[in-house]
Amino acid sequence: MRRFHCLLLVPLLASPLSGQAVRYEVSVAQNQFHVTADFPTTGKDTLFVSLPAWSPGNYEIQNYARYVHGFGAKNASGQALHWDRADKDTWRVATGKADHVVVNFDYSPDTIDLSVARTVEDFGEFLGTNLFMFEEGQLARPAEVRFRLPAGWQVTTALKGPANGVYRAADYHELADAMTFVGKYSLDSLQADEKWIRIAVWPAADYTPAVARNLRNGVAKMAPVQNRIMGTGDAPYDVYTIFFNVIHGPIGFGGGLEHSSSQYDIMPALAFADPLGNLGDFMYPLLSHEFFHLWNVKRIRPAEMWPYDYHAEQYTPLLWWSEGVTDYYADLTNLRSGLWSPNQFLENALSNIQQVEDAPEPWSVEDGSEATWIKEVYVNSSQLYYPKGSLLGFLLDISIRDATDNAHNLDEVMRALYTRYYRENKGFQTADLLNQLRATGMPDVDGFYRRYIDGRDSLPYETVFAKAGLVFRRNPVSSLFLGISAAPSPSGGVLIQAVTPGSAAAEAGIEPGDVLTRIGDIPVSASQDWGTAFRSRYQGKVGQPLTITVQRAGRTLTLNTTVRERTTSRLSLDRAPNPTPKQAKIWQGLASGL
Repeated sequence: MRRFHCLLLVPLLASPLSGQAVRYEVSVAQNQFHVTADFPTTGKDTLFVSLPAWSPGNYEIQNYARYVHGFGAKNASGQALHWDRADKDTWRVATGKADHVVVNFDYSPDTIDLSVARTVEDFGEFLGTNLFMFEEGQLARPAEVRFRLPAGWQVTTALKGPANGVYRAADYHELADAMTFVGKYSLDSLQADEKWIRIAVWPAADYTPAVARNLRNGVAKMAPVQNRIMGTGDAPYDVYTIFFNVIHGPIGFGGGLEHSSSQYDIMPALAFADPLGNLGDFMYPLLSHEFFHLWNVKRIRPAEMWPYDYHAEQYTPLLWWSEGVTDYYADLTNLRSGLWSPNQFLENALSNIQQVEDAPEPWSVEDGSEATWIKEVYVNSSQLYYPKGSLLGFLLDISIRDATDNAHNLDEVMRALYTRYYRENKGFQTADLLNQLRATGMPDVDGFYRRYIDGRDSLPYETVFAKAGLVFRRNPVSSLFLGISAAPSPSGGVLIQAVTPGSAAAEAGIEPGDVLTRIGDIPVSASQDWGTAFRSRYQGKVGQPLTITVQRAGRTLTLNTTVRERTTSRLSLDRAPNPTPKQAKIWQGLASGL
């Protein structure tokens, strides 16, 4: 394939504002990006240019500089300039008093990820944080972007434009937030609440007529509902773009990343849609979640992240609100739009409860918000603040409606944060959120915060759900319990990874690293459904002797224990058959937004 190199960009004589713009050009060849950036330097001795270490919304350090190679710097006459590394993601260029410095580099990504660029033979995608270097201390500068691409390739980007082939951003924050597709892919559009929404899908073949019909239907219903929730009467964008990658190879995740006027989603092909075009169960929740981020986190933002620091972690205790309560509003959107039935909404809430209940130890959503940057191994609270934050939003909404006879609700809190903080060009703190909850009539805000947000008490499902005519039950269920966590071994056996204290396996002396070969008279191998056979064989024989045979360090050991069971709870959440008028009013208000 022919490689397209960028030409040096000659400074234009224009207004003072456009004269200060950083001009970028992006080309693609040999499955990598080539980037040229022209920085006005106004005669300074040294230019410091950096790539971000992370992308807002994706709370992990990615160090995008690791993908850079072939870095160089020249003056406007094309003479090479001396440069070196100032730190892990900053380059230092000796300008020689030049008025402009042009840097160029190649960028070769190798990962499928929500915030990492990617190229294949006829397609490329990137986020602004991946490719666009910035000058230290100059984030307010506007930017211009041009593309030099193979014939037949198209461009879809969240940047404004194009005008004469040039896309623009008002400042670096807007540039860094811009998602972009280049190449060959499907591009569709629709109108919702009189605003255009584009849908870009790669590979194009996955955007079948049936998929298009279902995606368009969902998006068309979501947007007006969320605009009504926020009460602004207008969406905060001129054009919104849904960028979608459908992955046909092995991939262990699906998800999305929000932007100020777009979202980028990745889904495995089987979870995206079936052969008939029916969307996977996670599709509407994902789209709706990223859509509501337009308001909550891209605009209503914790003070600790205002403004963004692209070099380092920005810790805040409020991601449970930014992410978890966004999940609640995504679910409400699907309910209020008719995309979900009330039963589907409650089943989803029940799934959230089960995830929180299954956590091996108590934790608080504030702690989870702070710990998101490290992705803990034992209790991954950075993932669990999604379901727990969603449940907190649900409980807060019901509590406000109950205390005010459905005159006030959580929607008003979200609107107040938008008006009093985002529109005032600032972030909000926990104290601000608590004040807004008080203003809407939420009772005992400090106690609720102390116990359930900062604290680790079990959430008050039974008492609060009842106020909306919902019945939450814990139904005891007893079942046989061996007490091991296992995985296939390289030899095809069953390798013990962990043993639960107090279990039958622990009593026998089973250790991590043992290879399980037999339970009683049941042979065990990775290719057999030995768990079902165990339960069938020993059901109703609690307390009877049981032998467990393992391989340990080349020896065969037969260990003695007894058959044991444990009692767990099967959870249920249903609407009461005969709610009181007040309960019915609260549920109806919550479910309809009226």
